[in-house]
Amino acid sequence: MADSNNGSLSGLTEHEAQEFHRYFMQGFLGFVALTIVAHVLVWMWRPWF
Repeated sequence: MADSNNGSLSGLTEHEAQEFHRYFMQGFLGFVALTIVAHVLVWMWRPWF
């Protein structure tokens, strides 16, 4: 169980949690950008509408 002084269920400090969130969001946005590019390329190859 989390330390009652920390208040975090993950056991991360506030700084560590912010750093993790920053890298997670960068990875997520990179993945979204890649999927958008992939969809545009497929659309150009074979439009589905």
